[in-house]
Amino acid sequence: MRGKARNGTGDFWRPRAYLAFLFLFIASSVWGQTYRNLSQARQAASSAKTADSLTTVLKTAITQLPVRDSIALCEEFEPKVPAAFKAELRGTVGGLYLLLGQINDAKSWYAKAAGLDKKYTMQALRLAIMAGDQKTVLQLLKSESLSRESQEIAAIWISLLDGEYSKASATANQALSSTTDPQSRREILFLKYIADFGLYGTANSSILKEFPLSIEADMIQGKVFSSAPLILSVGLSWLGSPTILADLAQKNLAKQDNNKSDSGQWLQVGYFSAKENAERLSRNLSAKGYQTRIVETKNSNGDSRWAVHVAAKDDWQKTQSMLKDQGYESYLVQP
Repeated sequence: MRGKARNGTGDFWRPRAYLAFLFLFIASSVWGQTYRNLSQARQAASSAKTADSLTTVLKTAITQLPVRDSIALCEEFEPKVPAAFKAELRGTVGGLYLLLGQINDAKSWYAKAAGLDKKYTMQALRLAIMAGDQKTVLQLLKSESLSRESQEIAAIWISLLDGEYSKASATANQALSSTTDPQSRREILFLKYIADFGLYGTANSSILKEFPLSIEADMIQGKVFSSAPLILSVGLSWLGSPTILADLAQKNLAKQDNNKSDSGQWLQVGYFSAKENAERLSRNLSAKGYQTRIVETKNSNGDSRWAVHVAAKDDWQKTQSMLKDQGYESYLVQP
C-alpha cells in the first residue's frame, strides 16, 4: 500500500459509528445550559464536580460549539472523562476531525477508540487505508473483532488504491462466493465493478438487479456523486472513471459545460494511473468507431496519469449520450 496521505471531502454520507456526535446531539438531556463559546464551555467543564457531570457538560457543549472548538474542548478534557465514556468521546473527536477532512487526525482518534472498544476498529481501518498508514492498517487487520467480510473489503480497497485492479477483482470474486451479509455484498459488488472497469475500461454489475434501490445502484447510473475519500470512509463506492480510485489526490476532473457545443471538443471517458489501461480503453472505443486520444498529465504529487478523450465532433451532447448508452460516463474537457 502506498505511504501517501489521501485527503478530501464528499457530499454523501450515511450513519456510522464515526458520526457518534450526532447521537450525542439526540441523546443529550441537558438543554437548559447554553455555551456560547469555548471559554464558557471550558469553564463549565473545569468546574464539574464529578465525572458524570463532566460528561454532561461535554455532551451538551458539542451540540452547541463550532466543530473546531468542540474538538479543542474534547481533547483537553478527554483524560478526565470516566472510562465508560472515553471510547465514545474518542470516536466523537474522530468524527469531528472527519467532518473537517483531516484524515490523519480522524484515523488517530478512531484507533484510540478502537483500543478501548472494538466496534470502532473497522472505521479506524478504513481511515488508515485512506491515509496510507500501512503500519496502522497491519495492526488493525490483526483484530479479532473484524469479520471476514470486513477484512476482505479492506483488502480490496488496498488493491484498488494501489492500482492493482486484477488482484482487487479476484479478491472480490472470492469474497462474493461466501458473503451473505447484504450490506457487505453490496459494497463488494461495487468494488468489483470498479476493479473490472479499471481492467477493461468498461464493466457490468449485478447490483442493478440484486439491489436496484440501493445507493450503489444510483451511483452506477450517475444519479448520485461523491468523492472517493468520503466513499471509503463510509463504506460506499462511486465510479465515474478509475480516476477516483487510482488517484485520490487528483483535483482536475473535467466538468460538463452545458453552454458549449462547438466542433473539435473532447469528452473525457477515463483517467488512469497505468498507461496500458488507458491504451486498452482507447482501443475499445476506437473499435466502436470513436476518434480517441490519450493525454498524459501529472497529478499534485508529480506522478504520471493518462486521460482518455473521445472527439465530440459537432454535437458533444449527442456523443456523450451515445457513450452513456454504451456504458461510458464522460465529461466535457474544458479548454
